[in-house]
Amino acid sequence: MARDAFGRPVPAGPPAGEAPADAPRRREAATESIGRRAGALSDELDFPEFVASLVHGTFDAIVDSSIRQMETFADLIAAVAKPLDQFMAENVTPNQARDHLAERYPQDVALASSADGPRLVPRGGDEAEPASPAWLQDYGLAGEPLTAELLEGALLPRVREQVAAQRLQTLSTLVLMGMNRVVVKDGSINARLRFRAMAADRTMVDYAAGDEAGRHADGTEWGRRGARTYAAPVTKVATVGINAQADSELRAELFGEVRINFASETVPLDRFVDEARRRFVERHARAPQADRAGPGVPPPVPGAGERQP
Repeated sequence: MARDAFGRPVPAGPPAGEAPADAPRRREAATESIGRRAGALSDELDFPEFVASLVHGTFDAIVDSSIRQMETFADLIAAVAKPLDQFMAENVTPNQARDHLAERYPQDVALASSADGPRLVPRGGDEAEPASPAWLQDYGLAGEPLTAELLEGALLPRVREQVAAQRLQTLSTLVLMGMNRVVVKDGSINARLRFRAMAADRTMVDYAAGDEAGRHADGTEWGRRGARTYAAPVTKVATVGINAQADSELRAELFGEVRINFASETVPLDRFVDEARRRFVERHARAPQADRAGPGVPPPVPGAGERQP
C-alpha cells in the first residue's frame, strides 16, 4: 500500500486512464458522434436497394400490363368465336332478359316477385281479354294475347337470344377492328439521395473580476478616521459563467421519379386467329338483326339502289 511523506497509508485510486466510478460522466461532443450516427443512417437507407426496387417495379408493371392486355383480348376472341347458343348460355341469363324486356316495354310488362324468383307479368292483368301489343311481331308472336304464360314461355327465350345476338355482334365488330395495344415509347427513371449531416459544439465562458475599496454602510471609507498610512481593505469579486451547447442535425431524403411515354399501335386480328375463325367472327359481326329475332320475322326490305341477295 502506498504511503505519504508522513507514513500514512494512501488509498489506491482507479487504474491509469480510467475515471472513478462516482466521477461525472463526460458528455459526448456532437462533432465526435456525428460520424457514427451518419454511418448508421446510411446503412439503414440502403440506396442501391432502393434504386433496384424502383427499376424492377417499373419493368414488372409494364410487362404485367402487356400480358394482361394480350390475355384479355385472347379471351374476347374466344368468346365471340363460339356459336350463338353457347355464347347465350355463358353470357346472358334469364333474369337479364327479363330486365331487358321490362325496361324496353314498361307500359306493358312488369317484374313481380315470387317464390321462384322474379317473373314477368303483364300490366293490367285483371282484364278479361288481354291485349296484344304491336311489338310482339318483332319476336314472331303477332296477334298473341299478352299473358304471363306467353311472357315466361314463348317470349322469354326469344328475348334472351336477341340480347345475346346483339352483344355478340357488338363484340365481334370490336374484335375485327383489332387490338389497340399500348406500348412504351420511351421514358426515364431517376433516383436521388440527399444526405446532410451537420454538427457544432459551442462553449462560451464569461469571466469577470473587479477590486473595490471597502466601504461602510453609510458610504464612508474604512479607516477614514484612522491613520492614512494604512491601506483600506479591498474586496475582490470574480464571476465565471460557462455555457456549453452541442448541436447536431442529420437529414436524409430519397427521391424516385419515373417518366414513361406511351404510344398505341393496332395489332390486326390475323396475328391471333386463323382464317376459319376469322370468317366465323365476321359472320357474327355482319349477322342481320332480323335473323336473330326469331322465326316468322320477315327479313329487312332493301332500299332503293340495293340488290336483293
